[in-house]
Amino acid sequence: MSHIDVRRLPTVIFSVGVWLPGGGMGNHAYYQVKGLERHGLLHRAYIMRRMAPDLDPALVRDCYLLERLAYRIVRYSHLNQYVIRDNLFDFWISRHFAKATVFYGWNHHALWSLKRAKRLGMLTVLERANSHPLTYTRLLEQEYAALGIPYAPYHPAILKKHLQELAETDYVAVTSRFTKESLLEHGMRDEQILLTPLGVDADRFVPGPEPAEKFRVICVGQLCVRKGTHYLLEAWGKLGLSDAELVLVGAVTEELREPVEQSMKSHATITHIPHSPEPVSVYQQAAVFILPTLEDGFGLVVLEAMACGLPVIITEHAGAKDCVRPDVDGFLIPPYSAEAIADTLLHCYRNREKLHRMGISARRQAEQYSWKRYQDTLADHLRRISAHHL
Repeated sequence: MSHIDVRRLPTVIFSVGVWLPGGGMGNHAYYQVKGLERHGLLHRAYIMRRMAPDLDPALVRDCYLLERLAYRIVRYSHLNQYVIRDNLFDFWISRHFAKATVFYGWNHHALWSLKRAKRLGMLTVLERANSHPLTYTRLLEQEYAALGIPYAPYHPAILKKHLQELAETDYVAVTSRFTKESLLEHGMRDEQILLTPLGVDADRFVPGPEPAEKFRVICVGQLCVRKGTHYLLEAWGKLGLSDAELVLVGAVTEELREPVEQSMKSHATITHIPHSPEPVSVYQQAAVFILPTLEDGFGLVVLEAMACGLPVIITEHAGAKDCVRPDVDGFLIPPYSAEAIADTLLHCYRNREKLHRMGISARRQAEQYSWKRYQDTLADHLRRISAHHL
């Protein structure tokens, strides 16, 4: 482990090659940057594009020209866009940041930066949003094979870099026990893993004025094999509930375009919304939320749904299960099971009063997971590891 200069204890160089704020990673990373700034730890953040006016340009530097260059290279070379974009970002950042106490980067955006930080005598932290790359591969590879879809969970260059970064870093930051356990499974030590569950804006995501009258089930997120969408479609088809509705919110990947379209033709009770700029109203019109994922490092939509007063149905492979109390504010079901989905949905359909009570509990539970709590815990982790390595 690296020795830290006490005169700079602790300051953080933060790096992630996405837009802040933005979908998924961008939203998460936005709250990381704001938390580091609020705690006086942020020395400099390097991001792909600064989209929020409250990100201080003196502390947050963006590199949008790199993204434009990357896509130009991809257009003429037909190379993998993520390999090109993320490596351009990482390599450029590694040439520009000055010494601080801690370098904090995201997986696939940080190998060259981690190596430079080590040369400068800095501690290194890597954010891992999903399960260990080899666990991720194992959970999905067989599923795609069973579906007859040609697929490799990672481009070979991406997998190689993910593994190299995990081997290079001092610590790995994760948001769930699901991810932590996968890292332990592959040889990482418990003391190297910084666990910090995500948060939700409970002032924005709020319950509707009245409970939903119709039994409407909502699933928010990319519609793909990894999210288990095909199992949900199979379960819904088996149930055949005529006075109910399944609302799918999110982009459909090419691999599931035909099954989604076919299910919608066969079942008039299925509605698809490609994108919702204001998801709160969509949550508020539902009776229950479901995320039948096969692999999810967390699943922020789970906390958003709970904050809107919805009980949630999620699988054991959703990291957000850490925040769900079974049969109190949600249901935990096994992954890869249309039967478990159908049984749980039918139970919800037949027990609407119980569902309403669980929704009230879900809201109270979500209120415990604020972004401030997330930021405070993250800052505590960074102070602790810095002090420990004096």
